Amino acid sequence: MVARHRQLSQTRPDTNNASDYAFGDSDQLPSPLIFRLVRRSAVSPSEKAKHADLKAVYCGVREFSSEEGHVGVPEWLMHDAGLVTGDSVAVEFVRPEKGLFAQLQALDGAAKLVDDLRALLEAHMRFKLTTLAVGETFQVPVGGMDRPLSFSVVALEPMNVVDIVDTDLSVDIVHADGSVINSQMDDDSIGELVPGVAHNVDVAGGQSRIFQLHIPAQSKSIDVVVTCQSGGDVSVCASRLVRNVSILDNTWFDYSLPSKQPKRLRIEHNELPSGSNNIYVSIIGFATTTRATVEVHFDAQREPESTVLAETALEAGPNESVCTNCGSNVPKDRFIMHQTVCERHNCKCQHCPRVFKRGSVEFEQHWHCDMCTEAGDVNDRDKHIYFSHTPRACSCDPAHMYPSVVELAAHRRTECPERLIECQYCHTNVAQGSLATTAEAILRGQREHEWSCGSRSISCVKCKAYVPIRQVKTHMQLHEMKEQRARANIVPCVNRECTRERGDNPLGLCAICFGPFYSGQHDPDNQRLLKRLARNMHSQLTSGCGSKQCRNLHCASGRANASGDVVPLTQTAAAAMLIPVLKAYAPLATATNGHLTIDYSDIDLHLCV
Repeated sequence: MVARHRQLSQTRPDTNNASDYAFGDSDQLPSPLIFRLVRRSAVSPSEKAKHADLKAVYCGVREFSSEEGHVGVPEWLMHDAGLVTGDSVAVEFVRPEKGLFAQLQALDGAAKLVDDLRALLEAHMRFKLTTLAVGETFQVPVGGMDRPLSFSVVALEPMNVVDIVDTDLSVDIVHADGSVINSQMDDDSIGELVPGVAHNVDVAGGQSRIFQLHIPAQSKSIDVVVTCQSGGDVSVCASRLVRNVSILDNTWFDYSLPSKQPKRLRIEHNELPSGSNNIYVSIIGFATTTRATVEVHFDAQREPESTVLAETALEAGPNESVCTNCGSNVPKDRFIMHQTVCERHNCKCQHCPRVFKRGSVEFEQHWHCDMCTEAGDVNDRDKHIYFSHTPRACSCDPAHMYPSVVELAAHRRTECPERLIECQYCHTNVAQGSLATTAEAILRGQREHEWSCGSRSISCVKCKAYVPIRQVKTHMQLHEMKEQRARANIVPCVNRECTRERGDNPLGLCAICFGPFYSGQHDPDNQRLLKRLARNMHSQLTSGCGSKQCRNLHCASGRANASGDVVPLTQTAAAAMLIPVLKAYAPLATATNGHLTIDYSDIDLHLCV
């Protein structure tokens, strides 16, 4: 399989023209590998001029997995190159110059709906593209949109084909009419909610009306209240990332039944990520066209929870009896009259303790679900069946059926690979991807995209080392710790496997590392101390510390854990490794009263801690 500019299953030069593909004396292939594909009817180079008008496409290697002498090309790449089955294809290695400037034309009006189009293009070109060529068209998937956006390459500098890998490329984006795209342009189909103002909307069944709501930074809570006026019903959903908020793709929702009015969303400020100032609210009709009133309030008091009456009546007193029809406690002297009148005018539901007036509309429309314990108005039946008892499959796995729309929506907003997230590294709205497979990714709570995006390396501004983006924060904290230690004049432990502060002892170790070598015996010339150090290090090199978590390469256990090398050092090899350390500590044996200055920075000591 191949993908444009990045993917070509296997590419091997024509052995008859091997000199054209010479890469030099090095065994390493150039990076990136870029190839030019063009249809030709003759293999001879003298025939190339006859086919100069044929369309060429440029692509890179995806994987080296094809059979010997074969190149895998997908159908869409064949279409772009004008290829049909049976054509002869020339595969030529090329070295285009690094790109400096690109002008792209959006072929879809939906491009103006993307909040940060430039960031989206930057992320796509970084991961998916290797080259750009004037006149070609490529597609960019956009989270929350049903189809990808198409872009055409209008102009490039310095050549009509450029390499865009590890390049600072300046990009201009224009409409088909030549006007510059404003990535923050509002969509005419999206309304705006104003706090304190009632908005009347008509929503057809199965359709939605989407609004944008700006949230002030100082607000503590947001209440969206929707009241249906014409007897119909709607659902209310909201999202921070998804513009096309739907029943399945949302963050906050109210799927309550028609008998429960008004619909209400309450969003606490701590539920919004820092820096969020807009959300999208969708009013979704259910069966018929419904007129609804939408209101927004900031920092409103929370509505009190509705009180649910107990299903069992209070225990009757000594002078009371319980009515078998309505369950009320009635004085015994009036019980017969009450029961007679109650049975004539009232009736009790057979499935719940509710009592209705006999023949009333409320009793006629009272309804219970046959598949669960839900109860309400008969008009609630259709919506309840649709949301709670209609199996649905997710597009991420059509073979797996979820028992209800509610459970499918819960899957879409949590574990679904297609769930939109704002990547903390490329700052674009993308699908989170599948579950992580490495321990570090699981501990960081990262999915496929963020793990891949965070694997890109950048140069540290302080030490110039290349660090993965996801580890930059930790790396800079280490620099900060070193700077704090330097400002506080903290001297580290001589043990290279330890980061604690050096203690006041002849070996220059911290209190923890020096513990195994401490002795209360009189040792003015430190001879016994050096012997204990030699025995400890020799045992560590030959037998190990026994810890399965050890990563000290100067320990037999650490070597076995790190590389699987279970062959212990010989006694002679271990003694040879001890000599440099003991020589560095030799002045201790000639110290007067144990006081002698030693250059601890030259001691390469690795003790297990």
